Amino acid sequence: MPIYQYQAVDKAGKKVTGTLEFQTEGELRMALREKGLRPTRITLGGQSLSTKVTQAFGGGIGNVSTAVLVGFTRQLQVLMGSGIPMVQGLDILSGQQEDATMKTIIIAVREKISEGSYLWEALSAYPQVFPKIYIALIRAAEASGSMDSMLKRLSTYLEDSDRTMKMIKSAMMYPIIVTSIGMGVISLMLIFVIPKFEEMLKGGGQELPLPTQMVIITSHFLVNNILYILGTLGTAIYLLRKYVRSEEGRAVKDQLMFRMPLFGPMLQKGGVARFSRTMNTLLHAGVNLIDAVDICKMTIDNAVLEEAVGKIRSQVEAGQTLGSVLSKLDAFPKMAVQMISVGEQTGNLDQMLEKVADFYEGEVAILVGGISKLIEPIVLVVLGGTVGGMMVAMYLPIFKLAGGAG
Repeated sequence: MPIYQYQAVDKAGKKVTGTLEFQTEGELRMALREKGLRPTRITLGGQSLSTKVTQAFGGGIGNVSTAVLVGFTRQLQVLMGSGIPMVQGLDILSGQQEDATMKTIIIAVREKISEGSYLWEALSAYPQVFPKIYIALIRAAEASGSMDSMLKRLSTYLEDSDRTMKMIKSAMMYPIIVTSIGMGVISLMLIFVIPKFEEMLKGGGQELPLPTQMVIITSHFLVNNILYILGTLGTAIYLLRKYVRSEEGRAVKDQLMFRMPLFGPMLQKGGVARFSRTMNTLLHAGVNLIDAVDICKMTIDNAVLEEAVGKIRSQVEAGQTLGSVLSKLDAFPKMAVQMISVGEQTGNLDQMLEKVADFYEGEVAILVGGISKLIEPIVLVVLGGTVGGMMVAMYLPIFKLAGGAG
C-alpha cells in the first residue's frame, strides 16, 4: 500500500503533519476525520516497508511455522502485560526473532503502527502468516482494551488446534510410510536377492515350480523396466499431488477420506473439534455469530465440513438457531448438535462449545492410538506374508530336489 504525507488541522486549529499508509486517498481522509483532523494537503509519499517486503518476496510472504507464530504471540502477550508500549514491544521482538521471515514482518508491522495503524490492520497485510481468526481476535482485543488476555487466549487456541491437526496427520501418514517401506523392501528383494537364487536354481537343470517361475518373471519385469516404472510412478505422484491441491481435487479427496472406515470418523471428529474450538474462541472474544461462522469456514481445512458450514450462515441470518441448523447437516454428530443446542438454550453457548471441542479432541486422540495399533499388525502380516511367500517360492525347487534325492 502507498504512503501518504498529510497536513491537517485539529479541532483547536493546530496544524498536524504526518505520514500514513492507506489503499486510497479517500480512506485516508475518512480516517483523519474520525480522529478529529481536517486534512488540508495530502501528497503521495512512496511505498511502505510492507509493500517493499512483499515485492522482495516476489509478490508474497512465505509461511512461518505455528511454533514461530505461537512464540511471537506469547512474547507479545508478556510485553503487553508488563505495560510496554506496542511499538517498543515490537522493537524488542524484532531483535530477538530468529526466523528471518517473521523478523521482517515484525519490522514492517512496527512501521505501520508507528504511522497510526491499528495492530490488526498491520497484521492483515500478511494473510499467509496470520489467519483470519488471528486478525479478528486482535481487532476485538483492540476494540475492548483486553489485548493481554486475548493474546494469551489466542496462543492457547493456536496450540490446541495445531496439536489436533498434527495427531490427524500423523495417523494418516503412518500407514503410508510403513507401506512405502514395505514396498521398498520387496522391490529390493526382487532386484537383488531373487536373481542370485535364479542363478543357483538354473545350475540344477530341473523344471521350476509355478510359484518360483512367477517370482522370477516379476523380478525380470522389475529389473528390465525399473527406469520406466520409476518415471511413471514419479509422474503419477506429481499429477496426483497437483490435482489434490486444486479445489476440485481437494473436495474429491476429502469426500473419499470421509467415507473410509477408519479415517472418516477421525476426520469428522477432528473437524468438529476445530469448528467448536474456533467458535468458542471467537464468541468469547465478542465476535458476532455470523462473522464467527464465516471465519470457521476458513479454518476447518476440510472440504466436506466447509460445505456444511457454508450452509449455516444464511439459515442463522434467517433467524434459526445454530443447533437447529446443525441438526440438518450429516457432517455434525448428533451428540455435538445436542450439546450446542443445550448451550444456546441456557445462554452458555461459548462454554458448551469449549466442552464439545475438548470432548472431540479426546476422541481424536483415542482414534489415532487405535488406528496405529490396528494398522501395525496388519502391515506386518501383509509384509511378512509377502516376503515369506517369495522365499518359500524360491526354496521350493531345493525342497523338491532334496525330496527326490531322499
